[in-house]
Amino acid sequence: MKHFSLFLLLWLAIAMPKISNAQFSMDDITFWVGSGSNSAALVIDFNDGSTPQCYAWGFRFDGNSVTAADMIAAVDSADNALGMVVMSGFVSDITYLSHAGIGGSPDYFATFTGDGDSTHWTMNLGGSELLSDSMWFGMSYTPWDTSFNPVYVPGLPVAASPVNGLTDIRVFNTLIYPNPVVNEFNVANAAEFDFMRIFDMNGKLIREFEFTGSVFSLSDIPAGFYYAELSKSTDIIHRELIIKE
Repeated sequence: MKHFSLFLLLWLAIAMPKISNAQFSMDDITFWVGSGSNSAALVIDFNDGSTPQCYAWGFRFDGNSVTAADMIAAVDSADNALGMVVMSGFVSDITYLSHAGIGGSPDYFATFTGDGDSTHWTMNLGGSELLSDSMWFGMSYTPWDTSFNPVYVPGLPVAASPVNGLTDIRVFNTLIYPNPVVNEFNVANAAEFDFMRIFDMNGKLIREFEFTGSVFSLSDIPAGFYYAELSKSTDIIHRELIIKE
């Protein structure tokens, strides 16, 4: 019960994004959705003057008929901190953490295609755009009256935190035990997974394990809160918070 309370108290505090450096690439993205051999990035810039104000998510897919709208819907569904209002196929409102871009109050979200350079953005046709491998799709809350105001292209993003993708605190539906972890821990049903990644609460990869057994060690990492992603091939099957004592 004590640790359950700790999870509840720290939930909002730990679900924060990873701050980027001067450069940002797909390798820096920590919140990935979907599966497949192709990758695309979704960048949303609220342009509200806060720090940070621009965030990036990753999307994996196969084929050449997947649209930006498919990616937007998948990310919106996976990230519990993200909320979108879609009207007639157009994304009107987006909220994320403390940010809110509301259509018409006063601006709207324009959409762009990029190549990963935060200065290279071209306005596109919106959600109907077909995704290609390594494509960057940007959404920027911006004035549309270019007679008086320039259109704001997306800026340099930070990685959206995958902690916000956890659908519950996993107190009753756990695979990792004992939890809290002192040195070693076990994973139930280990044969169902290929590998496991351990992240800190900023989204930094701390450890990566292959499932050659069911016992793993975190003896050399500091005490704190972490989360584990358990995967099969390219699919993330299970996510769970870990307390390291």
